Amino acid sequence: MRFRLVPAVCVVLCACLLVPSPGRAAEGPDPYLDFARHLSKEGDYYRAVTEAKRFIFLNPRDPRIHEAWLLIGRAYIEGGQFQEARGAFGPVVAQRERPDLALEAMMDLGRCLEHLDPRGDAIAYYRGLIREPSLPPERASDIRNQARYRLGWLYLEDGRWEEARQAFEEVEADHRLKSSARELADRAPQGGDLPRKSPAAAGLMSALLPGSGQVYVGRPTDAALAFGLNALFLWGAAEAYDDENWAVFTLLGAMEIGWYGGNIYNAVNGAHAYNQKLDQDFIKGLRREHGWRLGLDPRHQGLLLSWTLNY
Repeated sequence: MRFRLVPAVCVVLCACLLVPSPGRAAEGPDPYLDFARHLSKEGDYYRAVTEAKRFIFLNPRDPRIHEAWLLIGRAYIEGGQFQEARGAFGPVVAQRERPDLALEAMMDLGRCLEHLDPRGDAIAYYRGLIREPSLPPERASDIRNQARYRLGWLYLEDGRWEEARQAFEEVEADHRLKSSARELADRAPQGGDLPRKSPAAAGLMSALLPGSGQVYVGRPTDAALAFGLNALFLWGAAEAYDDENWAVFTLLGAMEIGWYGGNIYNAVNGAHAYNQKLDQDFIKGLRREHGWRLGLDPRHQGLLLSWTLNY
């Protein structure tokens, strides 16, 4: 009887060895997820999203579902669909099974918010990330320093020079971004000392002499046009008054009032445009000098440093 059981036991053991366990099967290659990765690398983000969603639908309990959501969010960012990307990163950040993917999604979500609302949600998000107590201890320093660095750039782009300086100074001394952050902290206050034009002064000058405010803000063509048109309509109205042609005088006078007010508005607007370009040129110069971007490398579970050329 004992010898009769031996073949049956052998058959059962062989069957157990041949049938893959659910965990092992889940880790094997998947045509939909692999194809989604391939499409994303090729720049076909729309189809990459479709294939990744197909994988999620067919494998709702697969542990790689978080990889699929991360891929979807990044594809949405590359496709300019930032609101959809925000929704895709949310589940990855919230899950606890893959903390490495959660950290990647945290920084990608910050990138997304920088496009959606750089002055509001993005700044609030990075502030919260710096104070987040539940970050893994071995990665917390990197994440917080990245957040401080990105926060400094957001403050720069918003013209908040002193807050930018403080954010860059808070990058820790032993972090790889500290060298760039230190230089940016030194340069940030210079943004407040740029030779800006006063909109009030420009408007007052054009009120006293049409076109002079435009000269002040460096727009000579607008100055010549403002002075010429105001002078022409004023001369025409004066001639109509001398001739007692009240209809023409009223018409030309009303048009002159419009040109005169437009001349003042144009000077004030020119000062704002001048200052905005001055700030943008200052920030572009900093980006050319410090165009480094820091992120998480999903392949090696480390930090990825890249150079961005702005032109």
